[in-house]
Amino acid sequence: MDRNGAFIEYARILKDAEDWLTAGERREEEDITLTLPASPAQSSRKEQTESPPRLAAPKVIKQPKNPVFAPPQLAASGGSAEELKKIAAEIQACEGCSLNLVRQNTVPGWGRAGAGIMIVTPPPPDGIAEDAQPLPGFEKDYLDKWLAAIGLNFDQDVFITPAVKCRTPGRRPPHPEEAAACAGYLRRQYTACAPRGVLGLGDAACGALSGNPRDFPALVGKDWHWGEIPALILWTPAEVLANPNRLRRPVWEALQRFGKALQGSLH
Repeated sequence: MDRNGAFIEYARILKDAEDWLTAGERREEEDITLTLPASPAQSSRKEQTESPPRLAAPKVIKQPKNPVFAPPQLAASGGSAEELKKIAAEIQACEGCSLNLVRQNTVPGWGRAGAGIMIVTPPPPDGIAEDAQPLPGFEKDYLDKWLAAIGLNFDQDVFITPAVKCRTPGRRPPHPEEAAACAGYLRRQYTACAPRGVLGLGDAACGALSGNPRDFPALVGKDWHWGEIPALILWTPAEVLANPNRLRRPVWEALQRFGKALQGSLH
């Protein structure tokens, strides 16, 4: 008896036993067909003849060349201090979103027209005066080191402004309507400042520049342009200080490239 026949006979014996246990008699015999497992040699031959399944191509995330929220073109005048003052006064009186109901004061920004770069930050924390720069002291001190590494001075080369000009409760991320209410002010400040580069710190700043804070993972540390000028999105100084082993090196490398791009924008 061959191997297949032995298995069929064994199956019949099992079926007869089941019939006697369940019905008390042997039922009419049915044809029994078994499919035996392939031998190792047969399996090996089958694997060799079958083509392997084709894998889907990995999804490629393309780096945006230009953000969705493109700024207006810069005039050749080199910036307007009077226009920056006018914008600050409008921000102080703004009721464009619900943050005006809970704010103590606005923080329009700090610096001068014609500055080398415009820096966009997260919403201001508690305790920042209306006429002050919008970062806590320890973050500003660390930012000074970043700027010095690319030949810039905070007091002379910077206009710095928060993406949203009012504090958000608990320092939460700004809601879309809050960011939208401040977007026009940021565009006008950019035009009045006429910088030769833009630096955004954190996802809220990224959202103010690109139109969507979820662009942050795709843009952080990358080389791109905001309109006509070099731009760079980085983590906030606080985030880098909290994760120095992971973030300090990519920040340093991105700043070096940004500094070279700024030099190129002068020519």
